[in-house]
Amino acid sequence: MEDRKLDLAARNEDTRDKFHTEVIRFELDQIIQHFTETLQAINAQFDVADELHESGRVIEGENIWRAQIVFLASAFDFYMHELTKYGLCEIYNENWCRTDKYVNLQVNMKVIEVALKSGEDIDWFLEYINDYYRVITMVSYESVKDQFNLLGINLTHVADRAFYQRGETEKPKDKLKRRLNELFSRRNIIAHQTDRAHTDAQVKKITKEIVQNFIYDIEKIVNAIDIEVRNK
Repeated sequence: MEDRKLDLAARNEDTRDKFHTEVIRFELDQIIQHFTETLQAINAQFDVADELHESGRVIEGENIWRAQIVFLASAFDFYMHELTKYGLCEIYNENWCRTDKYVNLQVNMKVIEVALKSGEDIDWFLEYINDYYRVITMVSYESVKDQFNLLGINLTHVADRAFYQRGETEKPKDKLKRRLNELFSRRNIIAHQTDRAHTDAQVKKITKEIVQNFIYDIEKIVNAIDIEVRNK
């Protein structure tokens, strides 16, 4: 019986080693490339939706538009996660200034023990960041603002780069907040409520223009973040 327990333990250990994947810290060019590739795939779905509409399958075409919104939110979320890993490693390596939120990151003793044994190796920190933030969604304005504060990214500069227009009545920061929250809210309604209102179960209106405007604004936000980060 004891031998069987040892055999099972050995096999479990082998399985963990086999499926363990090293956490990769991508550079800025790779991070923006990942976002761009996903955006291209999302945009390609407009052709599918158009074909469905032309053949009279309007509801199916509208569901393609809804799927595009969900994927767009996911693409932005993933971009923010990759940026968080990159930025925290830059702070750790003293290439970026420390922030108050960085200094107050909570690390448990198990992680500290690994860190002490790792010497100059930063892999432990990268794995810690990946584990800590992987369950956190970074799409809403408040969550994005929190990450900016953590990484020392100037939110006002990002908003101005993305949305400043002479003569525009809505302030850039207000528009940034509104558009991020609109995307986050619509994504949640589609993903969790099949795009129906809780009050009366009516399906929300969806158009090609709504999706195109979301893509246009989120791409501007990401490009503004990318420029701001490269200037750090």
